[in-house]
Amino acid sequence: MARNQNPVVIVDAVRTPIGRRNGGLSTLHPAELLGLAQKAIIERNGIDPAIVEQVVGGCVSQIGEQSFNVTRTAWLAAGLPLTTAATTVDTQCGSSQQATGLAASLIGSGVVDVAIACGVEVMSRVPIGANSKKELGLGVPIPKTYFEEYEMTSQFEGAERIADKWGVTREDTDKWGVESQARAARAWNEDRFSGQYIEVDAPEVNEAGEVIGSRRITKDEGLRETTLEKLSSLKPVARPEGVHTAGNSSQISDGAAAVLMMTEEKAKS
Repeated sequence: MARNQNPVVIVDAVRTPIGRRNGGLSTLHPAELLGLAQKAIIERNGIDPAIVEQVVGGCVSQIGEQSFNVTRTAWLAAGLPLTTAATTVDTQCGSSQQATGLAASLIGSGVVDVAIACGVEVMSRVPIGANSKKELGLGVPIPKTYFEEYEMTSQFEGAERIADKWGVTREDTDKWGVESQARAARAWNEDRFSGQYIEVDAPEVNEAGEVIGSRRITKDEGLRETTLEKLSSLKPVARPEGVHTAGNSSQISDGAAAVLMMTEEKAKS
């Protein structure tokens, strides 16, 4: 902590369930989903939303439904005060973590007393890499000079190189995948996530895209019953003899979260 910095307090954090690709949360606009998290953090702590001076959100694919400062759009769409400033940052996979750091810095430096850090990604509706498609006619985000210093590789190939460096085998990766699923299932069964998430009511639509009802999403959708035998039967993605498969890698996800922070003095008042 820097000298003379205001102590920063994390008051509370909340998230939606994490939806799978084209799952229960995919029918919600990203701004609507993020707005639910923003509003929930306000309501469950019983604070006047007008005291929130800054909202900092993280989002990777800022295009289409996740463009136009989705953090601010979500805040206003949720009926929260027009007087609160909001911004959206892109630090790729660390976007929401960066948003949290920036919000804490604003409080610590005395710029604001109360802030919310948050994040959203609805990959079902805004696919990964959508904001870098040259087919859109908007050019490509990376200039030729970049390639004079670096190569461009996929996340899967990057993960394979990390596995090479640290001697991670296919068996290691599959075992961790099975254990990860088992731990997640056990945590849900033991109600360890109680108080950390909100249940979400999402529109239910038919194949024509027409709303035919509503369904409540009450838990993470990424849980899958699996075994080492099942995972070991899957083909690697990046290399014929690689270690990473669709079964031991992270899924396409939809979700949002929010963190309420303020000065220590404000939190005690």
